Amino acid sequence: MIPAIHVLFVEDDPMIARTLSMGLRYEGFALSHAASVAAAMQLLQQQAFELLLLDVGLPDGDGIALCQQLRGLHPTTPILMLSARTDESAVVASIEGGADDYIRKPCGLRELSARMRRLLARHQPAALHRQVISFDSIQMDIQRRKASVAGTLLQLGKKEYEVLMLLVQANGDAITREQILNQFEDNNAIYDRTIDSHLSHLRRKLKDAGAIERIVAIYGVGYKLESA
Repeated sequence: MIPAIHVLFVEDDPMIARTLSMGLRYEGFALSHAASVAAAMQLLQQQAFELLLLDVGLPDGDGIALCQQLRGLHPTTPILMLSARTDESAVVASIEGGADDYIRKPCGLRELSARMRRLLARHQPAALHRQVISFDSIQMDIQRRKASVAGTLLQLGKKEYEVLMLLVQANGDAITREQILNQFEDNNAIYDRTIDSHLSHLRRKLKDAGAIERIVAIYGVGYKLESA
């Protein structure tokens, strides 16, 4: 398995954190979210990250001060600051504090993803070759938008691919019906009742391809991938 790109996302606004996290995971990033400076420092002690995405305003400290601290601890890790502040002083302070780039909120997912990949290409180009994620025998080729089971290519529709991507990214954890609906940019074109149809088609195609994994319903929660 080629792992996804690991990103530490420090953001205290739960709505922004949830929306961007879902979108960036779909883009091939493995996000660990922290809502405070303290939580961010704890995560940094537990694992290494290939990119740091930091909010300027945090409940227990200043994101720019955190950026300065992390730049000293991780001199080669790209740092992208994210803030609702529009004044030039915040941008200047972020760059002087060690940030590689600065993006204002609200920001589009495509722009944010492009900026993150540009920083990775500059600092850690090897990370960009990590375009495949998997769950046991299921592999998702993000760049080519292909899915396979133990080498057998799955013939999936656009929505089926996106639902399977969510399940694989969850890595055995449950996803909700709301997550499936919110994942799609054109969520007005997919209705709650059609989720069952997509899942039914996915179950059949996985079984026909010989997958040992199955999609199981978790009552009152949602769905997850489970190995037989």
